[in-house]
Amino acid sequence: MPQNPLRLWLQRLLPDASNAPPRQWVRAAIGGSIAVALATLACLHLFGAEPALRLAAPFAASSVLLFAVTSSPVAQPWPVVAGNVLAAAIGLFVGQWGLPPLAAAALAFGLALVAMQALRCLHPPSCAVALGAALGGPIVAAMGWHLLLPVALGSLLLVSTALLFNNLSGIPYPRKVAHPASGPHLTADPLPGERNGIAEVDLDHALAEFGSFVDVTRDDLQRLLQLTEKHALRRTMGDLRAARIMSRDLRTVGPQAPVSDAWRLLDRHHLKALPVLDDQQRLVGILTLSDLLGHAANTASRSLADRFRARREAPVSRLMTRPVRCVTVDTPVVELVSLLSDQGLHCLPVLDDGGRVVGIVSQSDLIAALYRNWLQDLHRQPELQLAS
Repeated sequence: MPQNPLRLWLQRLLPDASNAPPRQWVRAAIGGSIAVALATLACLHLFGAEPALRLAAPFAASSVLLFAVTSSPVAQPWPVVAGNVLAAAIGLFVGQWGLPPLAAAALAFGLALVAMQALRCLHPPSCAVALGAALGGPIVAAMGWHLLLPVALGSLLLVSTALLFNNLSGIPYPRKVAHPASGPHLTADPLPGERNGIAEVDLDHALAEFGSFVDVTRDDLQRLLQLTEKHALRRTMGDLRAARIMSRDLRTVGPQAPVSDAWRLLDRHHLKALPVLDDQQRLVGILTLSDLLGHAANTASRSLADRFRARREAPVSRLMTRPVRCVTVDTPVVELVSLLSDQGLHCLPVLDDGGRVVGIVSQSDLIAALYRNWLQDLHRQPELQLAS
């Protein structure tokens, strides 16, 4: 039954649920209070009470963005400093024209908004700075263009406090620009996990079609979409964990075993890696074909055959890789996809709750699990169509 359009419209007026926990509210309140106090006190000490009190309100508005919505494009250092200074300059410029107060305020607002958009320094509280400068008053007349000094000083103090406080309290600031991740093979190809997902060109087209301003950085938006894909895949794959797909009948080697023994195991069982366990059956390393070939190639013997012979009786501990990237029996298969595709790992030892090696997940195990899941989805689709 379709809902009443008026009811749907009224529901849009209700506030959305906040995704920030209460401790983040307190963190933002403390940081913002410190920033506003420092900026206002500095202006009060250097420029007097009148300019400090006039700028306190827009400084407080800037602090809300700097500490409560740190990922927003309008809360980054360049918009805060450049936006406030640019808006103050425009307000002072308009204020010299002798326009009526209402006309001066409206013109200063419009010019500041366009200029900030053009210079990529959009910062909403800056419009208040523009209005205050355009409306003038005794302090603006007395200071003139020197009003830019307290504006710049206060803005720099706000940003400096945000840089220190946010990062110390565990919130990265400013938001980092995401660079394309280089794969383990150091080629220009995207990571395997990103080749079939949302590409940059798709995001550009979507933002252009959306049209209006999106209050999140482009890189954060792309990361958010990737996480959404990841959780959707986890939901469709159900509760599939590493314990379900791992190989349990392991072949291992000790750290003092000769490399020749490792070669025989790898060759006989067609393996690419061997977990290295000590006398207490604890994982101390992993020996891969790459380790064996790399050390053989670095040997200063004359021929390749001599290099292999020189390393055959070396202990495994000299060649093995450590520390070892491991997973637990409860690791979701979705997490294994990233590790075994994007990070260039061929296998992952699986540990139980006591830290003992109980299995190993290879790329072949993962491919087989994904294939089975795909087949199950194909069988489910006709059933869902019949049910609907």
